[in-house]
Amino acid sequence: MGINLKFGGSKYSADLSNSIYQQKGAGYGLDVNDGMLINNKPDGNTGIARAANIKREMRRAEKISVYADAMSMAESRKSIFGY
Repeated sequence: MGINLKFGGSKYSADLSNSIYQQKGAGYGLDVNDGMLINNKPDGNTGIARAANIKREMRRAEKISVYADAMSMAESRKSIFGY
């Protein structure tokens, strides 16, 4: 079932039954909601990128921990020695 379109004397048949605007489900992670295609796909990070992000987060957490320890030591010295 197609739509017959006429362009300058030529006759073309267009099949719109499989377009993204006519589909009920547009594939894995893609939904059609009120005529809009909604992207719900998971992010495309590879295992190497995930490992790099975890390593970066661990380094940052350790830096924050060292800074927090330094602040608590400074507060305790301040209360002991009365600076």
